[in-house]
Amino acid sequence: MNPAPYIPFKTRQEIASPAPVGSRHAQIVKVVASLVGQGLSADAVFAQVRGMFDATVTDKEIAGVIQWATRQSFKPCAARFTPGRLPLPTRPTSPPPDPVANITKFLGDFRCNECDLRHESPWRPLEDWRFDSLLLLAGLYHGGELVNIVTEYTVDSKGKANPSGYGQTLERDAAMRLIRDKGTPQGAAGAWLRMNPVDGKGVADANIISFRFALIEFDAVPMELQLSLLARLPLPINAILTSGGKSVHGWIRVNGKTIEAYRQKVSELLTLLKPFGVDQANKNPSRLSRLPGAMRQIGVGDDGRQRLLYLSADRADSKPIFGAHQ
Repeated sequence: MNPAPYIPFKTRQEIASPAPVGSRHAQIVKVVASLVGQGLSADAVFAQVRGMFDATVTDKEIAGVIQWATRQSFKPCAARFTPGRLPLPTRPTSPPPDPVANITKFLGDFRCNECDLRHESPWRPLEDWRFDSLLLLAGLYHGGELVNIVTEYTVDSKGKANPSGYGQTLERDAAMRLIRDKGTPQGAAGAWLRMNPVDGKGVADANIISFRFALIEFDAVPMELQLSLLARLPLPINAILTSGGKSVHGWIRVNGKTIEAYRQKVSELLTLLKPFGVDQANKNPSRLSRLPGAMRQIGVGDDGRQRLLYLSADRADSKPIFGAHQ
């Protein structure tokens, strides 16, 4: 088995701290040149750099820099060791948390399914699930607010479809008319919706005008446990929907007054939920979630339907959907 390529410390620092708008291209060139020089494949370099930035940095820009770098003769940088200094001994680490065991312990004998959540939902999902998007837009956004829907995608080396491009930004009522007339927008990978309203000038964090929702999504947890945990967490959950894959998305009302307040609240929330296997990457206010009413064909978990299971438009309290007595 070949050893993992050595990534210089300064390059790892760059990757961990994406540059602000205006300095991003220079940082991309620096990171790509280093990674290519260390022998990473073009696909691996693209995946690493793509994960650093939102859609304001295009796939084309990243691919162009990689193409340029592969034509150069960058030399690999060897791991450095300072003479006279021994590396610090590694501290013993605790075993990684077991999300399934932690959730099972938290829930006890309680379990719920999709039917239970629909029955408990203050806004009952529509009979025709393909128009679930109408209910979500009507319940969680105000007339005049701009919503951003994305249907374009790229497929990575693992076969996973990732949202791509700026999508389509529409006033809420215009988006609802479009869905009534033509159905929920979608592609082979389904559809995504930017959870928080935008200003119509872009789709980055700086373009978010209301820091309203945060996303809870799970990694490698059975669907039944995901649903049951969301139903019992003492959080202001406004919506629960299926991704069409193997995960459920929970929309948590944050109502941050500023982007800094939003990030602090969300960071604290995700840290608390880390033992339950909640994805720790969902921290930015321009985060995309799945748009219910769409059907996905790539990365299908069950039947590929992105469905709305629970909607409570005005819920702001931190009580569980199902109380401890149920």
